[in-house]
Amino acid sequence: MTKRFMKLSVLLAVAVFVATAFSSKREDYSSSIFATNIVGDVAHVPYEYEVNMSSQDSVPFLGKSFLGFCYDLGFSESSGNYRAVNRLGYLGKYQFGRSTLNWVGIHNTSRFLNSPLLQEKAFEALISKNKWVLRDYIDRFDGRTINGVKITESGLLAAAHLGGAGNVMKFLDSNGEVVFKDANHVPITRYMKRFVDYDVSEILPDNNARATL
Repeated sequence: MTKRFMKLSVLLAVAVFVATAFSSKREDYSSSIFATNIVGDVAHVPYEYEVNMSSQDSVPFLGKSFLGFCYDLGFSESSGNYRAVNRLGYLGKYQFGRSTLNWVGIHNTSRFLNSPLLQEKAFEALISKNKWVLRDYIDRFDGRTINGVKITESGLLAAAHLGGAGNVMKFLDSNGEVVFKDANHVPITRYMKRFVDYDVSEILPDNNARATL
Protein backbone atom coordinates (compact mmCIF):
# COMPACT_ATOMS: atom_id res chain seq x y z
CA MET A 1 0.00 0.00 0.00
CA THR A 2 2.85 2.36 0.88
CA LYS A 3 4.68 1.62 -2.39
CA ARG A 4 1.50 2.25 -4.35
CA PHE A 5 0.99 5.58 -2.57
CA MET A 6 4.57 6.59 -3.32
CA LYS A 7 4.11 5.76 -7.03
CA LEU A 8 0.95 7.84 -7.16
CA SER A 9 2.74 10.75 -5.48
CA VAL A 10 5.56 10.60 -8.01
CA LEU A 11 3.12 10.49 -10.93
CA LEU A 12 1.21 13.45 -9.48
CA ALA A 13 4.43 15.47 -9.10
CA VAL A 14 5.41 14.72 -12.71
CA ALA A 15 1.95 15.75 -13.93
CA VAL A 16 2.14 19.05 -12.05
CA PHE A 17 5.62 19.72 -13.47
CA VAL A 18 4.52 19.05 -17.06
CA ALA A 19 1.37 21.15 -16.68
CA THR A 20 3.41 24.03 -15.26
CA ALA A 21 5.88 23.81 -18.12
CA PHE A 22 3.17 23.96 -20.76
CA SER A 23 1.45 26.80 -18.95
CA SER A 24 4.70 28.76 -18.94
CA LYS A 25 5.16 28.23 -22.68
CA ARG A 26 1.68 29.51 -23.43
CA GLU A 27 2.32 32.65 -21.38
CA ASP A 28 5.60 33.36 -23.18
CA TYR A 29 3.92 32.91 -26.53
CA SER A 30 1.06 35.24 -25.69
CA SER A 31 3.47 38.01 -24.71
CA SER A 32 5.94 37.49 -27.56
CA ILE A 33 4.24 40.25 -29.55
CA PHE A 34 6.31 42.74 -27.53
CA ALA A 35 10.00 43.34 -28.07
CA THR A 36 11.97 41.42 -25.45
CA ASN A 37 15.57 42.59 -25.89
CA ILE A 38 15.02 46.16 -24.72
CA VAL A 39 15.46 48.04 -21.48
CA GLY A 40 12.39 49.84 -20.21
CA ASP A 41 8.75 49.32 -19.43
CA VAL A 42 6.34 48.10 -22.09
CA ALA A 43 3.67 50.76 -22.39
CA HIS A 44 0.23 50.80 -23.95
CA VAL A 45 0.22 52.69 -27.22
CA PRO A 46 -3.31 53.81 -28.05
CA TYR A 47 -5.17 53.21 -31.26
CA GLU A 48 -5.61 56.36 -33.34
CA TYR A 49 -9.26 56.64 -32.34
CA GLU A 50 -8.27 56.72 -28.66
CA VAL A 51 -6.01 59.75 -29.10
CA ASN A 52 -7.10 63.37 -28.88
CA MET A 53 -5.80 64.63 -32.21
CA SER A 54 -5.95 68.26 -30.98
CA SER A 55 -2.69 67.64 -29.19
CA GLN A 56 -1.50 71.23 -28.87
CA ASP A 57 -4.40 72.41 -26.71
CA SER A 58 -2.00 73.08 -23.84
CA VAL A 59 0.94 74.34 -25.98
CA PRO A 60 -0.58 76.48 -28.76
CA PHE A 61 2.66 78.42 -29.32
CA LEU A 62 4.09 75.50 -31.30
CA GLY A 63 1.51 75.99 -34.03
CA LYS A 64 2.54 74.87 -37.51
CA SER A 65 6.28 75.07 -36.84
CA PHE A 66 8.57 72.07 -37.24
CA LEU A 67 8.52 71.65 -33.45
CA GLY A 68 4.73 71.62 -33.67
CA PHE A 69 4.97 68.94 -36.35
CA CYS A 70 7.22 66.82 -34.13
CA TYR A 71 5.00 67.31 -31.09
CA ASP A 72 1.76 66.50 -32.89
CA LEU A 73 3.06 63.48 -34.79
CA GLY A 74 4.70 62.07 -31.66
CA PHE A 75 1.47 62.61 -29.76
CA SER A 76 -0.52 60.81 -32.44
CA GLU A 77 1.90 57.88 -32.47
CA SER A 78 2.39 57.30 -28.74
CA SER A 79 0.90 60.21 -26.79
CA GLY A 80 4.48 61.51 -26.65
CA ASN A 81 5.82 58.56 -24.65
CA TYR A 82 9.54 58.03 -25.37
CA ARG A 83 9.52 54.63 -23.65
CA ALA A 84 6.45 53.27 -25.41
CA VAL A 85 6.55 49.85 -27.10
CA ASN A 86 3.38 48.78 -28.86
CA ARG A 87 2.00 45.28 -29.32
CA LEU A 88 3.80 44.95 -32.67
CA GLY A 89 7.18 45.92 -31.24
CA TYR A 90 7.33 49.50 -32.55
CA LEU A 91 9.47 51.69 -30.33
CA GLY A 92 9.49 55.11 -28.76
CA LYS A 93 7.71 58.41 -29.17
CA TYR A 94 7.52 58.11 -32.95
CA GLN A 95 6.99 54.33 -33.03
CA PHE A 96 9.98 53.27 -35.10
CA GLY A 97 10.23 49.77 -36.52
CA ARG A 98 13.58 48.01 -36.40
CA SER A 99 14.18 48.19 -40.16
CA THR A 100 13.54 51.95 -40.11
CA LEU A 101 15.95 52.35 -37.19
CA ASN A 102 18.58 50.51 -39.19
CA TRP A 103 17.86 52.80 -42.15
CA VAL A 104 18.79 55.86 -40.08
CA GLY A 105 21.88 54.19 -38.62
CA ILE A 106 20.59 52.88 -35.28
CA HIS A 107 21.18 49.24 -34.37
CA ASN A 108 20.98 49.36 -30.57
CA THR A 109 17.28 49.41 -29.66
CA SER A 110 17.98 49.58 -25.92
CA ARG A 111 19.99 52.76 -26.32
CA PHE A 112 17.36 54.19 -28.66
CA LEU A 113 14.45 53.50 -26.32
CA ASN A 114 16.21 55.10 -23.38
CA SER A 115 17.44 58.25 -25.15
CA PRO A 116 14.84 60.92 -25.98
CA LEU A 117 17.53 62.97 -27.73
CA LEU A 118 18.49 60.04 -29.98
CA GLN A 119 14.83 59.49 -30.81
CA GLU A 120 14.49 63.11 -31.91
CA LYS A 121 17.64 62.80 -34.00
CA ALA A 122 16.28 59.61 -35.56
CA PHE A 123 13.03 61.35 -36.43
CA GLU A 124 14.87 64.25 -38.06
CA ALA A 125 17.02 61.81 -40.05
CA LEU A 126 13.95 59.91 -41.20
CA ILE A 127 12.23 63.11 -42.32
CA SER A 128 15.37 64.08 -44.22
CA LYS A 129 15.59 60.71 -45.97
CA ASN A 130 11.87 60.63 -46.81
CA LYS A 131 12.17 64.15 -48.19
CA TRP A 132 14.90 62.94 -50.51
CA VAL A 133 12.89 59.89 -51.62
CA LEU A 134 9.75 61.98 -52.22
CA ARG A 135 11.46 65.10 -53.56
CA ASP A 136 10.06 64.80 -57.10
CA TYR A 137 6.57 63.99 -55.81
CA ILE A 138 6.63 66.94 -53.44
CA ASP A 139 7.53 69.25 -56.33
CA ARG A 140 4.81 67.81 -58.58
CA PHE A 141 1.91 67.43 -56.17
CA ASP A 142 2.35 70.08 -53.46
CA GLY A 143 -0.78 72.27 -53.36
CA ARG A 144 -2.94 69.93 -55.42
CA THR A 145 -6.08 68.19 -54.14
CA ILE A 146 -6.67 64.47 -54.73
CA ASN A 147 -10.02 62.94 -53.76
CA GLY A 148 -10.65 65.78 -51.33
CA VAL A 149 -7.19 65.51 -49.76
CA LYS A 150 -4.99 68.61 -49.94
CA ILE A 151 -1.45 67.54 -50.73
CA THR A 152 1.30 69.31 -48.80
CA GLU A 153 4.91 68.51 -48.05
CA SER A 154 4.29 68.00 -44.34
CA GLY A 155 1.24 65.84 -45.00
CA LEU A 156 3.20 63.59 -47.34
CA LEU A 157 6.03 63.25 -44.83
CA ALA A 158 3.61 62.36 -42.05
CA ALA A 159 1.94 59.80 -44.32
CA ALA A 160 5.37 58.37 -45.18
CA HIS A 161 6.08 58.01 -41.47
CA LEU A 162 2.85 56.05 -41.05
CA GLY A 163 2.99 53.85 -44.13
CA GLY A 164 6.33 54.32 -45.86
CA ALA A 165 7.34 56.56 -48.75
CA GLY A 166 6.58 53.81 -51.25
CA ASN A 167 2.91 53.73 -50.30
CA VAL A 168 2.73 57.52 -50.52
CA MET A 169 4.06 57.30 -54.08
CA LYS A 170 1.49 54.62 -54.93
CA PHE A 171 -1.29 56.89 -53.68
CA LEU A 172 -0.08 59.79 -55.80
CA ASP A 173 0.67 57.70 -58.89
CA SER A 174 -2.81 56.15 -58.76
CA ASN A 175 -4.49 59.55 -58.34
CA GLY A 176 -5.77 58.48 -54.94
CA GLU A 177 -7.05 55.03 -55.90
CA VAL A 178 -4.48 53.09 -53.84
CA VAL A 179 -4.73 53.98 -50.14
CA PHE A 180 -2.50 52.09 -47.71
CA LYS A 181 -3.73 51.40 -44.15
CA ASP A 182 -1.53 50.49 -41.21
CA ALA A 183 -2.05 47.63 -38.74
CA ASN A 184 -4.63 49.73 -36.87
CA HIS A 185 -6.51 50.33 -40.14
CA VAL A 186 -5.53 54.02 -40.20
CA PRO A 187 -5.22 55.19 -43.84
CA ILE A 188 -2.29 57.36 -44.90
CA THR A 189 -4.83 59.93 -46.09
CA ARG A 190 -5.74 60.53 -42.43
CA TYR A 191 -2.21 61.75 -41.79
CA MET A 192 -2.15 63.77 -45.01
CA LYS A 193 -5.19 65.66 -43.77
CA ARG A 194 -4.13 65.88 -40.12
CA PHE A 195 -0.62 67.19 -40.81
CA VAL A 196 -1.36 69.63 -43.60
CA ASP A 197 0.65 72.87 -44.02
CA TYR A 198 3.29 72.49 -41.28
CA ASP A 199 6.59 74.25 -41.92
CA VAL A 200 9.17 71.49 -42.30
CA SER A 201 11.56 73.54 -44.41
CA GLU A 202 14.38 73.44 -41.85
CA ILE A 203 14.94 69.75 -42.56
CA LEU A 204 16.75 69.32 -45.88
CA PRO A 205 16.47 66.24 -48.13
CA ASP A 206 19.43 63.93 -47.61
CA ASN A 207 19.52 60.26 -48.55
CA ASN A 208 22.59 59.77 -46.34
CA ALA A 209 21.07 61.26 -43.18
CA ARG A 210 21.94 59.38 -40.00
CA ALA A 211 20.96 59.79 -36.36
CA THR A 212 24.03 60.77 -34.36
CA LEU A 213 24.53 62.38 -30.96
